[in-house]
Amino acid sequence: MPIGGGLYVLLHPEAIKSNPATEFSYSGDMTRLPEFASPRIGYNSNKATIELNASENANGVLFAVAGYAGGLTLYVENGILNYEYNLFEIQRTKLKAKSKLQKGKSTIEVVFKRISHKDSSKLSAAEVSILVNGKEEIKGIVPTIINSGFSANECFDIGTDLGSPVSQAYYDKAPFKFNGTIESVNIKYLQ
Repeated sequence: MPIGGGLYVLLHPEAIKSNPATEFSYSGDMTRLPEFASPRIGYNSNKATIELNASENANGVLFAVAGYAGGLTLYVENGILNYEYNLFEIQRTKLKAKSKLQKGKSTIEVVFKRISHKDSSKLSAAEVSILVNGKEEIKGIVPTIINSGFSANECFDIGTDLGSPVSQAYYDKAPFKFNGTIESVNIKYLQ
């Protein structure tokens, strides 16, 4: 391999070996799935649907990919749903729900759509919309997203954030296990 050959994938992310599936289904908590084998929720346009049963004043991670040096997480803190996209500690996009997650069963839909970057043809941004029981609770823009993977050694977790925590918000509470029940997580890439 020529010097710097490992950097090829930064300019050609389509050359990265990854799971060929376009739809993923998980039941309950799931931990330590290597990032290269997990859904590429920080890069590919996708819709994640989470069926859960929340406790009163819910707390904990619903899903997280990668870690403190870069990753993304969806978590609940004091009943409020939060989404954070950590672009390698350079830029942390934090989006927060308007109201508390109700106790009991809920369906959460996270729609992540790649869009053009305002300053570069080589980069992308993303629109994020999060609905709880059909009502939009979070909407925002991630100004710059990754074009490959976050990490070679961190993982995708559901119901907790093992390894290093993605967010500073729950750093001292890590692994910040969800105190309710996650029944299922379904992720589908969008065209």
